[in-house]
Amino acid sequence: MNRNIFLALIGIGIGGIGFGLITPVTVMLLEKNSAPTWITGTSTMIGYASIVLFSSYTGRLIEKLGGKKILLTGLFIWFLGALAHVFWYIYPLLFPIKFITGIGGTFIFVSTEVMINYFSDSTNRGKNISLYVVLLSAGVAVGTLLIWTINIAQWIPFVIGSFIMLVVLVYEFFVLEDFEMKINNVLNEKMPISKMPVISLLSGIIYGLFESSIVVALPMYGLRNMFTSNEVSFFLASFVIGGIILFYIIGRFTGRINKYSLLIFISGLLSIFFLLPIFISRFEYLIILFFIMGGIIPAFYTVGLNYTVEKVESKFIAQANGYYLMMYGIGTIAGPLLGSFTVELNKNYGFWVFASGFCLLFVISFLRKSVRSI
Repeated sequence: MNRNIFLALIGIGIGGIGFGLITPVTVMLLEKNSAPTWITGTSTMIGYASIVLFSSYTGRLIEKLGGKKILLTGLFIWFLGALAHVFWYIYPLLFPIKFITGIGGTFIFVSTEVMINYFSDSTNRGKNISLYVVLLSAGVAVGTLLIWTINIAQWIPFVIGSFIMLVVLVYEFFVLEDFEMKINNVLNEKMPISKMPVISLLSGIIYGLFESSIVVALPMYGLRNMFTSNEVSFFLASFVIGGIILFYIIGRFTGRINKYSLLIFISGLLSIFFLLPIFISRFEYLIILFFIMGGIIPAFYTVGLNYTVEKVESKFIAQANGYYLMMYGIGTIAGPLLGSFTVELNKNYGFWVFASGFCLLFVISFLRKSVRSI
């Protein structure tokens, strides 16, 4: 395995602990503090809004400045933003904190994904992307399991998250080799978004929507249906752990299957699973269900990204990554608002009906297009 790929994977795995800790803790604190639903939704949304605004430029910054500089800048910004979350209770301050932290996250994700795509080839790209998501999910799972530290003091999870990111920053600073994108694009030609496959763009949006809405909706759903804070943390952890175990198995086969058809199949499967919490209320069964769903949902992102890299010209890999993350960011903007709003409409089944219907719409749209092309 290429050295830069290995170091990027290690860094994102450790950094995932911070990612899995900060946002869920903030949502739970706001919910326990009886904050208005719109504050919970919009404060989470604003962090993802910066992804949309900065992701399309990040790929070009990497082309100009190199991957290491952008990654280290992102880690430093995220470290400061995570630490500033100790002031979560000052609502006007929480919004800019979320926005700034989102900029750091954008730099981190685009730079690491570009490294993996750039140093991979068609024989190992799918496996490397899957490994990237698995290690990120492993870190996030550890982060969710640290949510209990909120019971010691409200500020402790944020200090832990920021310290972990500082460790990653120092680690990457000393061991990561800088690299410049040696691409056949001497004029720094800009890739129009119209060159991106439509199903790739929408798969990025859907994954972003589900990832960000679940982070908000699941704690609200759990707490409003009389589950404890520890049980809610187990719900979140089961989602992420499912993403580690099941998704890695799924990722091993993505190189052999038609990725367009696989995206349709994934969406159809989720349209069924999202309805099951309506009929299941026991904690043990929900843990199993969320575990399975957590293993399927990340496939939207990685299969869509893998399909994108296959379809765009190699000289546009960095910019394609930026566009793809921008679509993910658009989904993450809508997710917190839709998640909180649908739980507010009905605490038992509002979110699950919405998510199932969205997946079903995706299936119908692209299945019809696929049939027409035959």
